[in-house]
Amino acid sequence: MPACAPEYRLARSNTELIFSPRVKRCAHQQPSFTALRRSFSSTFSLIPEERAVPPEHPAPLPRLIRIITWFPRQCLRPFFALLSFITHPAWKQILVVLPTLWIAALLFIFWKFVQCPIGVLKMIASAISSSPNKQRTVLISGGGSVQALHLARNFHSAGARVIAFEIEGLFALLKYSAAVNKFYTIPKPNPADPLAYARAVKEIVEKESAVFYVPVSSTTPAYYDALAKQHLEVIGCQCFVPCPRDVVALDDPLEMIRICRVAGLPTPQFWVVASEEDVRTWYESGASREGKHFIASAGARGARDRLRFVLPEDRTHFRFPREISAEKPWLIMREPKGEKLMTCTTLKESRAVNNVTCRLDSVRKGLVPQKDDEADAWVQKFIGSFTPTRPMTGHVSFKLVREENSSGNGNKLVVIGARVGVSLPYLCQGPKRCGHAATVGNLLNTVLDTREALFAFWDPLPYCAYYQSRSPEERRPPLPEPCKTPPNVPL
Repeated sequence: MPACAPEYRLARSNTELIFSPRVKRCAHQQPSFTALRRSFSSTFSLIPEERAVPPEHPAPLPRLIRIITWFPRQCLRPFFALLSFITHPAWKQILVVLPTLWIAALLFIFWKFVQCPIGVLKMIASAISSSPNKQRTVLISGGGSVQALHLARNFHSAGARVIAFEIEGLFALLKYSAAVNKFYTIPKPNPADPLAYARAVKEIVEKESAVFYVPVSSTTPAYYDALAKQHLEVIGCQCFVPCPRDVVALDDPLEMIRICRVAGLPTPQFWVVASEEDVRTWYESGASREGKHFIASAGARGARDRLRFVLPEDRTHFRFPREISAEKPWLIMREPKGEKLMTCTTLKESRAVNNVTCRLDSVRKGLVPQKDDEADAWVQKFIGSFTPTRPMTGHVSFKLVREENSSGNGNKLVVIGARVGVSLPYLCQGPKRCGHAATVGNLLNTVLDTREALFAFWDPLPYCAYYQSRSPEERRPPLPEPCKTPPNVPL
C-alpha cells in the first residue's frame, strides 16, 4: 500500500457523527479541504467535500431572456424584497398564531382613548360639584388569583382606587389589569418572623393611603393578614378579616368539628393523630381502604400553616415530610361520598349577610352556581353557633358534601373544610356595592369558565397574560376539591 493512500475509519449510523477519512499525506501533497454541512437532526455531521450535497438552485434563465427582462426585474426588485419581508416566518407567527394579542392590544388602546376624555369629564364634574367625594383607596392581596382580579374590577367599577400585591415569585395577574392603579410584590411570610409580613403590608398602606384592606388569602394563610390587622387599624385602615384568634378557630379543622357538634350539625368521620405510632395504628386498623382520606394540620399552630395532604391507601406509600407530635397534631378525615359544594360567605359584624354556593361539576371540570337554601341555612346555623372574640367582618369559605343517609331518609350536609378569605364562588357576585351583593340569578346552572371570568372588553390584558405566558397545564383553573393534590403535596 502506498504511503499516501487514505486510511478509513469505521463510521456509525447516519444520525450520529460521521468521521471523515483520516488521510496520511506525503510532504508533496496539499492538505485536502473538508466542507461542513448541518444535518436536520440535533447533531452535526462532518461530511467530506466529495460527499457533500450541493445546495439546490433554480436553473439560470437563458442569456437572451435575462437581457430582455433586465429592466422589469430591476423595477420589481423592491416589490419582491418587501414581499419577502412581509412573508417572513416571524411575521407569520405574530399575525396568525397570536391573534388574541393583537385584538387585546387594539381593545386596550381603544379603551385608553375613551378613558382619557371620560377621566377629564369626571375631574371637571368633581371640581364643579359643591361636595366632591374623595376617591378611596382599596388594597387587595392575592394578586395572582382570579377571584382577586374579579374583586379588583368590582371595586374599580364602584369608583375606588385599587392597589394590589402578591408574594414574590408567584404569577402577578393583577399587574396587567387596568382596574389596578399600582401593583407590589412582598416577601413570603416567614413563621420565624410573622410580623415581617405585617410590616410590609403596613408600608404599602402608608405609602398609598389605603383606607380598606381586603385579603383574598389565596396564596398565604389568613393568620398573617389577621396579625397585620391590628397594625393597620391603628393608622386608619379598615381590614376585612377577623382577629387572629378567630382566624385560627375557623382554619382549625378540630375547632370546626367542635362548632358543628355544638350547633347540632353532622360531622365527617375523623381521627386525631399526635405521633407516627398513631398513624401506623390507623393504617393497621384497615380504615384507609374504606374510602378517600386526607390529613390536615390541626391545632393553633397547624391552623397557621393551613396544610392538607392526600393519604395513600397503602401504608408503604406513606411518606410524610412534616412533624407529627402532641404540639403539632394532625387530623385524618374521611371524605364523604356525594355532591360537593363550595361557598363564599360575606360576614359583617358576625352576621352572614351574603352567601354564594357553587356545585363542583367533575364532568365539566368547573363550578356551577346554584341557589341552595339548605346550604344557606347551614351557613347561618354555623355562624350563629360560632362565638367570636370580636365582631367578624370579612369572607369565609366552606367546603360541604351533600351525603345521602344510609337509611334513605334524605340528604345531609357535612362540612369537610373551612377557610378564611375570598374563594372562587365570588366570581358569581356582581359589581354592586363593591362586589358584596350577589347576582347569582343570571349564572344559575352554568359552569364558571375561567376565560369568561378573566376577559373584559375594557380590561383585556389579564386574559392575554394568563393564557400566553403559561403552559396548557397551568392554564387550567384549579379545582376546589379538598383532595385535589397528589399524595403528600400541600395545598
